[in-house]
Amino acid sequence: MPTVRVEVVGEGERELCLDDDATYGDLLAALSFTSHEAAVLVDGTPVPENGTIDADRVRVLRLLKGGARPDPGVVDDRVRVRPATAEDHLDVMRVVDGAALEADAATVRKRIEAGGVRVATVGENVVGALVCDGDRITAVATRRRWRDRGVGTALVSAAAERRDRLVAEFDPDVCRFYESLGFEITETEPADGRLRGER
Repeated sequence: MPTVRVEVVGEGERELCLDDDATYGDLLAALSFTSHEAAVLVDGTPVPENGTIDADRVRVLRLLKGGARPDPGVVDDRVRVRPATAEDHLDVMRVVDGAALEADAATVRKRIEAGGVRVATVGENVVGALVCDGDRITAVATRRRWRDRGVGTALVSAAAERRDRLVAEFDPDVCRFYESLGFEITETEPADGRLRGER
């Protein structure tokens, strides 16, 4: 009976003991998810639910929360997007670090000075941040409790308003987010498992 270490993105890790011929669909069922609610990723790539489990470590990405999939185009009406200022630097770093994205503090400071960083705020609180290097998105992140409320949508939309072209490279688990914003998705060259989006 194989043991699989499962990371449910944003919710922690656990170990599951499954039958030798268990499928990824069985793994989702053991977590009380259906294939409409969540996807299983192995090395960052989605796997079919009828595939026999052949990995000892997987990630599960929830697609639905609270019984209904959020519309990625709907932005919480409390969210405001503005250019980041020098005073926002620490908040931007906290948001980016909290999403486990790589970002150098000195580089982010330079991007703020150059006008390449946007923050999403609710009241006085920074709840999301987007960092651009020219027309390339290098990081976009949202505080955990503000995910699925359109913060990322608002940030990317604001960045797109100021540019004729916008590109991003990202992992497959956020492909739907970029597709929902009108990005054309292709594989990166050379192929490294990541995707590239352009709009």
